[in-house]
Amino acid sequence: MEKKVRVYYDKEMDTIDVWFDDPPDEGFSREISDGIIVKYNSKGVVVGIEILFLSKQKAVLDVVPEEIREDLERAVNEFVNAVKAIA
Repeated sequence: MEKKVRVYYDKEMDTIDVWFDDPPDEGFSREISDGIIVKYNSKGVVVGIEILFLSKQKAVLDVVPEEIREDLERAVNEFVNAVKAIA
């Protein structure tokens, strides 16, 4: 069974959080590029990503870890389509 990806967008702060798994009780984060923060569980598995200054980010998919690139692209596209549908 595929896990449900959750996307949280804060328009005022211009940030998006994408979770590929439940947020861990313990873990760590690493900023991999300006305003792009990858979130890991305690075992070092990527469980989420936070993108700051979303409207200014151009090449996000070029810098995110390969193991989440496809899931992130799908989640962002679904989010964008949902926003367009209600706009």
